[in-house]
Amino acid sequence: MVNTAQINSGNRTSEFGKRSGNAGPPANNRRSAFTLIELLTVIAIIALLAGLVVGGTRYASTKMKESRIRAELNALITAIDAYHAKFNSYPPDNVDPVTKTVNPITNSLYYELTGTIVDPDGKPRFHLPNRQQWIGTSVISDYFHADGFLNAGPTPKDIKQFASLKSEQHKPIVKSPVEVEVLTVPVDWPLKKSGLPPPFNSPDPAVQRINPWRYVCTQPTNNPATFDLWAEYVEGGKVRVICNWSKDILERGQ
Repeated sequence: MVNTAQINSGNRTSEFGKRSGNAGPPANNRRSAFTLIELLTVIAIIALLAGLVVGGTRYASTKMKESRIRAELNALITAIDAYHAKFNSYPPDNVDPVTKTVNPITNSLYYELTGTIVDPDGKPRFHLPNRQQWIGTSVISDYFHADGFLNAGPTPKDIKQFASLKSEQHKPIVKSPVEVEVLTVPVDWPLKKSGLPPPFNSPDPAVQRINPWRYVCTQPTNNPATFDLWAEYVEGGKVRVICNWSKDILERGQ
């Protein structure tokens, strides 16, 4: 006679075995993966964020460049107006005596606004207050078409410094036999830019990068009663202009 408890025990064991054999893998052991759409979405988001970062950096750099140029422009305008108040004339520009045309690029603003020492012995030569290198009138005539500098005197007390300039605000376009310098825009001219030759035709790459302040006081086109002062710089393949006759940033030719 079969024991009922044994039968029931066997049935429970059989049912447990069935449940154990038929059970699938635990849910937390199932492998998960990105779908193609999810991967493309993530890549698109990363690319968008990268574009925003690069674009924002470029925009900030452009605005900083514009702000610095405009700040220097305003400082030079103030210095030139102070010069006019003292001498009753604006700093001379570079007028070719033969063609009567003005060269706005090679001007003597740097020397006139900082002042020069004239040789007390009467020799036709000048030098900057912080240097001993003499600049003869022949050099001044060759580069600036002038006989000398108006803001000059035998001692530093006899000259007026209208502008306090940092070393990066003026650079030599010629170093031999003497240095000849010009005021420079705080944005270098790009080299090897198609259709945009450098302001100075020189074999020296350092001189080719020099970007001078442009200046005209002889029959200026935009400010007939005073002077035209402007900076040109390359931005995005175009020549931008920041000037004293417009609050807007113009393009060359406007």
